[in-house]
Amino acid sequence: MLRSAAAKVAAGAVGTLALIPGLLLRTGAAAAGGLLRLLRLAPRTGTKWGIYFTRWSLHLAKRVHTRLMAKAKKQLVADTRPDVMTDFDEPGHTRPLTTADGFGTDYFGGDLVSVFQAETEAVREAYAAYDPPMMLAVAAEYWGLPEGVTSVAEAVRQLAVNTADKYPADAKMADQVAAVYALLHQASQKAAEVGPLFAKVHENDLRRFEEPRPGEHMWNILERRQDGGFDQREPSRFVAVAQDVAHVYARYEPGHMNQVAAEYEGIPAGIENVAAAIDLLQVRSNDRYPVDKAVVDAITDVHQLLMQAASAAQELMPSFRRLHAPDIARHEAPRNGEESEAMWDV
Repeated sequence: MLRSAAAKVAAGAVGTLALIPGLLLRTGAAAAGGLLRLLRLAPRTGTKWGIYFTRWSLHLAKRVHTRLMAKAKKQLVADTRPDVMTDFDEPGHTRPLTTADGFGTDYFGGDLVSVFQAETEAVREAYAAYDPPMMLAVAAEYWGLPEGVTSVAEAVRQLAVNTADKYPADAKMADQVAAVYALLHQASQKAAEVGPLFAKVHENDLRRFEEPRPGEHMWNILERRQDGGFDQREPSRFVAVAQDVAHVYARYEPGHMNQVAAEYEGIPAGIENVAAAIDLLQVRSNDRYPVDKAVVDAITDVHQLLMQAASAAQELMPSFRRLHAPDIARHEAPRNGEESEAMWDV
């Protein structure tokens, strides 16, 4: 009530101040209009024109009152019901926890580990430990990129479908998850260009394996290799570990919305894990493998699209908390304790 009265007083004061120049301008408009009519240059006097200047004070007072009341209402809500956190780290950055952070890690879903994030961490770790024995094994990695990225994207697509059909979530959440999936799909399409490009620019190198001439090994740099039976079209290590993400996620059935919240929060970090594996392939292709730089650039394009998807996914958790603030507040700030708040359970 005090805020409302203060808003009215402030709006009245601003309106009064605005009225003074308005009266002066109205008088000037009336005089100018009268002179113009006398000279037959205007069809009316300036009286009606001047009215618009005095209306300034009313419009300004109304706007000030509306803004102050909105601010007062926002402050009242903040004082009576704790807000929910909607500010999260950017991809690749971790916000240090300090005593000034009123939320810490104790927020809805914050104490749970995302299944998607955990599975993609396994992808990153397994790929970091893999050392292809020969260039046909590296070629298999290039050819396997689209299938691996598609497997990861399929998990995100499943989350979008479940959000729309199974979870008690706002429809906007399904749309946002679907937008992240669309970016991952673009990345898989770009990844499909890497294998054919590699085959084109290294046609002569590959022919030595696919159509070897008698004594082809005499062109070797070092001793004759004993592992020549490797096929570049065999499943890549990236595909093998990435497929697990889709398989595990297809069977995952969250039993509570805090588990779903953890998935939304874990999607950006999970995509970053996959991007890190592909970035490792890009770095090795540039620094260690004897491949054309065009192949390196193509892998870089895939990595950039994945990081765009991670950036878009960064909005999932804040959006989830904004769209479901009343539901989340029941858990983070239960009225008169959890047992009392549970009386609203269905």
